[in-house]
Amino acid sequence: MNAGKPIDKHSAQQALRLKWIPDQSVSYGVCITFENEGSKNEVKYEVKVSRLKPGSNNEPLFQIERTSEVFVNEAIPELVADRLAYEAGKVFYPLVISVDNNGGFETVYNHDEILKRWPKIKSKLLSNFDGVMTDYYIANMEKLLAIPLNVTNILGKNDWLINTFFKPIYKVYQKDKFEKMVFPILNNSNVDNYLIAEKFEKNSNSFGAIEVHHEGSIEMENADNFNQYFGDYQGKYFLHPKYKYIISLISDFSISCYATSKVHLRVFMIPEDGRDFDYDFLSTYDENNTITSGAVILDGPPQKSFWERLLNI
Repeated sequence: MNAGKPIDKHSAQQALRLKWIPDQSVSYGVCITFENEGSKNEVKYEVKVSRLKPGSNNEPLFQIERTSEVFVNEAIPELVADRLAYEAGKVFYPLVISVDNNGGFETVYNHDEILKRWPKIKSKLLSNFDGVMTDYYIANMEKLLAIPLNVTNILGKNDWLINTFFKPIYKVYQKDKFEKMVFPILNNSNVDNYLIAEKFEKNSNSFGAIEVHHEGSIEMENADNFNQYFGDYQGKYFLHPKYKYIISLISDFSISCYATSKVHLRVFMIPEDGRDFDYDFLSTYDENNTITSGAVILDGPPQKSFWERLLNI
């Protein structure tokens, strides 16, 4: 792809399909930067995302494992409230989620496993923390974990990786059609959506990846009558040319009312040991599988403190 070349819009019959093989895993580095009223906080961690075999109702499943500590501003959280939230949050991982046929997040699938992990996590919390804050936080966590829908909602509304990585990008792309998407930056406002134009480049770029671009702004008709919100979103997805899984994701968000808040998210594939970043981008694959017509399906069988604000628990 030539630098600065406009992205072509495609016909209503062109689509993108995910061909991620079950039991195949990809490791990623995640960096999220939060800017708000002059303050800046950076969160970094590593995850392994695995495509699993379909669930009991043939729903596509993915597992997310955190493979490193979570660092805030290059350090492990030290404040008691931050550390408490961080240690309690470990109960969710490994996390198994279901997605729809377009790749969009639907539900937390392994709620029973999360519940079984909680007693051990709770015991560690009680051993390492004490006081009213600990009791309060444990009570809130137990209330949250008791209902599967609560777990799905809290992660679906507040987890930045889930809200960007698992968006419905595997689908038919129609010319001049806009999509409505919600991201965590809007949780504390009365704004419902960003209105987004989606485009993808038919031909792979200079290093062999397929590009999907998002560009949008806050949908003004849903703004609070008393607080006029403005905001923009730009996202770039770089997909593996054969399997179509994400190899890199760059997203930038803003929302302004009395002040401006920004979030910058970067996700990059971590190559396997001893391999180059683009080691399999030149693999032989059927060009006709890049753009297809007809139904779009995933392959397989049919189908406070900073940390408290971040997790919103």
